[in-house]
Amino acid sequence: MNQIVLPISVKAIMWRGKSVLFLKNPRGEWELPGGRPEPGEDEPQTVIREVKEECGFEITSARPIGRQVCEVLPGKWVDIRFFDCDFVQDTPNLSDEHTDARWIPIEESRPRDLPEFYWAACVHVLQQKYPVA
Repeated sequence: MNQIVLPISVKAIMWRGKSVLFLKNPRGEWELPGGRPEPGEDEPQTVIREVKEECGFEITSARPIGRQVCEVLPGKWVDIRFFDCDFVQDTPNLSDEHTDARWIPIEESRPRDLPEFYWAACVHVLQQKYPVA
């Protein structure tokens, strides 16, 4: 039986209060910072490197919190691994890969240009961090 191997992408969920850092990609969509592992690199190393490259943040802790297979573009599926990340600074320094950065409140409505699978992962973590009594 043939097994399909999907590309892996690691994504950082970075909190400021109850808002998460999203970056605007060239397609005009908001996405979480992150990317694909390089040869020999484990997933925590990848998320630390990618966040530093994409927005200049120093990650101090990266905890795996889940994964989901997502169709990121029509016909293009990726195995996304999510990490809850702590960091030092508060202001992003964007690379050329993104056009904007924004702290988006997760308790508000999802912006139209933010994919549902990113939003659902953030809502899930928010519910774990702030359980309803």
